[in-house]
Amino acid sequence: MSVVPEIKSPLEEKIVVKPILWTMYHIHAYQGPCRYGQGYALTTEADMEVAQKEYNRFLERIHEAVDPKKVEVLDGSLLHWNEDFVIHDNVWEEALAEDEKVDIYLVCGLRISGYFTVELASRTAKAIAFVPHEASHSPCDDVDMSAHLLAMGRKDVYPCRYMDDFVKAVDVLRVKKILKNLKIFFPLKNAQLTFGCQSSYLTLDGITQQFGTRFSHINAEQVFDEIDALTPEEKAEASHMADELVSSAKGVHMPAEYVKNDMEFYVPIKKLMAHHGCNAFTIPCFEVCATRQLNARKFTFCLAKSILTEDGIPAACAGDVGSVISKAILMAVSNAAPYMGNTLVWNPEENEVRTLHDVPTRYMKGYDKPALPVELVSFAMDGWGTTLRYDFAQDVGETITAINLSPDMKKIMIVKGEITGCDNYLVPECKLAVRYKVADTKHFHDCQKYVGHHFALVYGDYGDQIAEAAEALGLEVMRA
Repeated sequence: MSVVPEIKSPLEEKIVVKPILWTMYHIHAYQGPCRYGQGYALTTEADMEVAQKEYNRFLERIHEAVDPKKVEVLDGSLLHWNEDFVIHDNVWEEALAEDEKVDIYLVCGLRISGYFTVELASRTAKAIAFVPHEASHSPCDDVDMSAHLLAMGRKDVYPCRYMDDFVKAVDVLRVKKILKNLKIFFPLKNAQLTFGCQSSYLTLDGITQQFGTRFSHINAEQVFDEIDALTPEEKAEASHMADELVSSAKGVHMPAEYVKNDMEFYVPIKKLMAHHGCNAFTIPCFEVCATRQLNARKFTFCLAKSILTEDGIPAACAGDVGSVISKAILMAVSNAAPYMGNTLVWNPEENEVRTLHDVPTRYMKGYDKPALPVELVSFAMDGWGTTLRYDFAQDVGETITAINLSPDMKKIMIVKGEITGCDNYLVPECKLAVRYKVADTKHFHDCQKYVGHHFALVYGDYGDQIAEAAEALGLEVMRA
């Protein structure tokens, strides 16, 4: 049994959905502009039979469409009124019984459902979505309700023509929920805004106001006290993890005994994060490096950040809080463990860009994909400071998505690239780089001036999904 505490990954967040089917049970049999059919179809019993059938199908459609890893579906409700157009209190009591738990109400209606949905929205601050039932010959209640609510200034309103649209809405809400529940463990040294990344953020309070993200701090040098206080059992586990990493690596180009030092940083960081109730991490590299403790103890932060990201914990270099948030967004949308690094125009004649840092992961193509082959290379020329290395050159032609946020958290830059090569695959120090082609490097640099140099990236094309989430977060989207 592990002595290292488990930390709930932000990726375990689920959107809680309350399904409601709204209908009318007519008391009287009649025809006219508000009533179709004839004979038995005009009876209350017929209304009830149709409603039950559509309700069952509505629930089936939801479970067919959503990912149970991302969504919790509460028990549905089949609610109705009569042709007197009165919604009684017991309807609202059932509809809103679990309002505290609900993230989004999904309404499907058979007749005149826009009114019910608008009234529901007036009784809850939670997100509202509407999807027409499959047999509707005039499926427009979704936009009927959305036009009213958006005109009132309501946010998180989702008219869904099809169930696929609801899945997209859930993905957007999940990004927002992940950021709201993100708590970053951020040890400090010398200054709150790290000297090495001025493009990270303006104020932490501003980030909390924008996204809900919170922070916990200690003096960065206290981390060394935690390393010194590791128990024999914790040291043994760190050693075991180091041995596993060495044995699974494609190649080891450094003294293997140094890998344990890096794992003896990873273990106390997880302990401290658990103690502080955190689920994300960054630490100022340059300022802590200047204490000379890393040189004396023969480790760097690189490996821990790669492994934490593989654990589903957003972890960024150089005290860059903005990159932690960028990683969290990218992880939520792509279900992959991002690489991050200094990003710059490299070859404008070929529209080539380069991202450089020693923190790749084995799951840049997806947590559900096989682990990528990595090799171990020292950061320091003297052979210590474990870093993962991946040869991006074997993926020439594959698509990547890279993102970065502006320091005021008002803009997001979304980049689509095609891998063209890899530099310094097995060279020590912070030199591993992936090169990729973008549409236009001049436009790239024009956008980059607003966001800075640290980009997070994964394999695949997730630009549209990220843009939808960004717009819901109130961010200005720049595509490059």
